[in-house]
Amino acid sequence: MNSSVRFGTALRAALFVITLGGCAAHAPRTTSTTVGKVDPANIGLATRAQVALMAGQTVQAIDFAERAVAATPTDAGFRMVLGNSYFAGGRFASAEDAYRDSLTLSASQPQVVLKLALVSIAQGKNAQALAFLAAARSVLDPSDYGLALALAGRPQDAAQVLRQAAEQVGADSRVRQNLALALALSGDWTGARGVAAQDVAADQLDGRIQSWMQLAKPTRASDQVASLTGIAPAASDPGQPVRLALQDKGTRLASVAPVIEPAPAVAQVEVAPAVQTAEVAPVIAAAPAVIAIAVPAERRVAASALTPKFASSMSQPSLSPRAAALTDAGMLYRRAALTTSSQRSRTVVQLGAYASRDRVSIAWRHVSGRFSSLRGYTPVAARYDGERGTFFRLSVQGFGSARDAVAMCSGLKRAGATCFVRKVAGDAPVQMASR
Repeated sequence: MNSSVRFGTALRAALFVITLGGCAAHAPRTTSTTVGKVDPANIGLATRAQVALMAGQTVQAIDFAERAVAATPTDAGFRMVLGNSYFAGGRFASAEDAYRDSLTLSASQPQVVLKLALVSIAQGKNAQALAFLAAARSVLDPSDYGLALALAGRPQDAAQVLRQAAEQVGADSRVRQNLALALALSGDWTGARGVAAQDVAADQLDGRIQSWMQLAKPTRASDQVASLTGIAPAASDPGQPVRLALQDKGTRLASVAPVIEPAPAVAQVEVAPAVQTAEVAPVIAAAPAVIAIAVPAERRVAASALTPKFASSMSQPSLSPRAAALTDAGMLYRRAALTTSSQRSRTVVQLGAYASRDRVSIAWRHVSGRFSSLRGYTPVAARYDGERGTFFRLSVQGFGSARDAVAMCSGLKRAGATCFVRKVAGDAPVQMASR
């Protein structure tokens, strides 16, 4: 039995046992991986929820995500986006419900399990969180697992896990700082100081240790998770609307084998000359970036820069970039890539224009690595002969409507990208250069 199958089996057992124990908000239910055809408009709603998250507009993100789930209640990806939106808004109980429902529909989501554990810890449900972590241990990053284990009240066990991870070839400062925090929470301040000193400047070390001393004695159950993520609990959480509760009818047992989807293929389409002059500045190469949780100022914790953050620098305790991201909905994007390619909208978002066709494929690799929200759409290229010469334009297509394209472009601009929206019409297609 491989690790994915063991993970899925263990997770379903944990969900079932905890449900019987009265900790869950819903009745026991079976699972389903997908629901077949999804209305493209609902994918647009979920995408707009993620764009709102990127902009720190959690109220709008929750609204869009709830509407997507209400329209397609058995889509695990939409419920994951809903959980992420609740999480970013500090609504930990609502996030717990949404994450449970997502996992009920599709068990093979280790990062959702990790976030479910975190929101459980934030509510003081440490035993529940430990059960989820145990189920997912074989498929979680050891540094993420260890950090969550420490926050769930098992810092000594966490230190053992993290020490082994720190001894591996290629272990970075994030792993060491997670270990240092686990040692601090277990009361080993000498060990914590020694490990932290490997990556922290001497004039900052005392400040870090002092911040951990405060973290070791939380006033509320949510304090440590809030310090890690930068998200304070909402003043009130009315819970997930009853109309969104997952129903037993029509569901079936989920497959626990992970689905590996290919990267979206580059399509050849006809593209009309833009109304405005195409931008010719090349996309600057950048390492793939994680879109961190964006939350309004009123929801942020007034915490020291030395305390762990959800997407922090490598010299602080933190989750891995993949675990930290709340707006990189892999399942949603895979579904979008399969569903949106044949949608009716002839609107594209143009990302740039280049003097050679080879530069287009290079630019796509860079920009899609930097902005993960692009990966659910199909990159297209077109030749444009204008007064300034011949250029090769890079765009993405697959939007349900022009409004969805505008929302995507607006989110990209806020994240630092350059783009504009235009219509598709008659340019000769250009074949992307091979990698």
